[in-house]
Amino acid sequence: MNRFTPVKLLPLILSTLLLTSCSGPDSSGGVEFSKTDNSFSFGDCRGPGYQTQSTEKTGCGWFMAHEKSYYIMPWADLFNAHLYGANLRNANLSNAGLVDAYLSNADLYDADLSGADLSVADLSNADLSEANLSNAYLYGANLTHANLNDANLSNADLYGADLSNADLSGVLAYSSTI
Repeated sequence: MNRFTPVKLLPLILSTLLLTSCSGPDSSGGVEFSKTDNSFSFGDCRGPGYQTQSTEKTGCGWFMAHEKSYYIMPWADLFNAHLYGANLRNANLSNAGLVDAYLSNADLYDADLSGADLSVADLSNADLSEANLSNAYLYGANLTHANLNDANLSNADLYGADLSNADLSGVLAYSSTI
């Protein structure tokens, strides 16, 4: 006399399946605790291999632009990235390599670009208002018509940069700004 007949096992199997369908790796009973997919701007600033446990904006994470994905984070290597018109408000790109990046018309309002290498990058018509560009390397960058209102350019290297028609009102710059 087997006490586990198929009829008695069916409810047990169904209840187990229902419980697992409501719970995922980032939830308990269908309730999301945190963003764990590392989408911009809630991603982990340590890199794509880590999962953030916070719902607060970090300025990091995966960003899709023009059918290509980029991980936005400090020290990121975004050489020749095509981020035309990208909304990267409050992005944390400190010390990032953005050499020859195409950031025309990008929204980089209040972005942290301190120490970033933006040499020969196209930042024309970009909104860089209140952005931190201290110690940034902007050698030969195209900043025509860029909004740099209240941006921090202290110790930035703008040698050869094109600032034609750029809004420079309220810019913070020191004698060490080139």
